[in-house]
Amino acid sequence: MTDLRAYDSMLTQCSDPRDAAELLLLRENLRSWRFYDHFRTDSDAPGRRRQIGTRTPILASDGADLAAAIATIQEIGAEDELATAVADAFPGGSIDVRQDGGYFEIEMRQHGLLRPLDAAELSDGTLRYLLLIAALLSPRPPPLMILNEPETSLHPCCRPSAG
Repeated sequence: MTDLRAYDSMLTQCSDPRDAAELLLLRENLRSWRFYDHFRTDSDAPGRRRQIGTRTPILASDGADLAAAIATIQEIGAEDELATAVADAFPGGSIDVRQDGGYFEIEMRQHGLLRPLDAAELSDGTLRYLLLIAALLSPRPPPLMILNEPETSLHPCCRPSAG
């Protein structure tokens, strides 16, 4: 290919299954990788929003489909492992997905609270924890998953010791 510009990628330009099958296969393999290098937890974070309900076997890199990923884990994935992971971090706690008009939203019950909290009300650390367990319990995990500094929101008493 002689007309490839310096800023173009071979993986986007060479996608002909007859002439560049290896590059096409490589491109599709790379697309399936997930890099969870920073989950936003601010008030406008994608993981805090309601989302259209659909099966989501792999959490999006930005966590925008958190409620759908949790619903999929509960329906076809590792429901018991999800419940255990939530209860380990929040004794007496549970997570569920509320469905309303085709939209999904997280609901978390915690011991001592009179009503469930939705994703907008969760602490940054709680939201990040739920995002991480949704990524790790995906029914169809990606062939490569990178979690960058997953301990950044853990309470100091729960962080692994250095050295």
